[in-house]
Amino acid sequence: MNISSSGAGRPDQGLPLRSQQAYVIEIGETQAGLVSRRDDERVFTFISAASAFDALEGHRFATPGAAERAARQLASPRRRPDPFPS
Repeated sequence: MNISSSGAGRPDQGLPLRSQQAYVIEIGETQAGLVSRRDDERVFTFISAASAFDALEGHRFATPGAAERAARQLASPRRRPDPFPS
């Protein structure tokens, strides 16, 4: 979901306008964070919104979907081998 597209710089100061794309990453009902990039960037940078996803802070992803997959993997319960197999 594209949540923002904003310009950086002010036309009255003669600075070039840049647009930015940002997407919210939600896992269930939890907002894990968001990814954003400027038009001149090729990758999205993850910004954590919940401490459970701080490990992804600053990581760069090719697509918002790749960031969502990483967040889902981080949130999934780790499977541990049964210490007493039958």
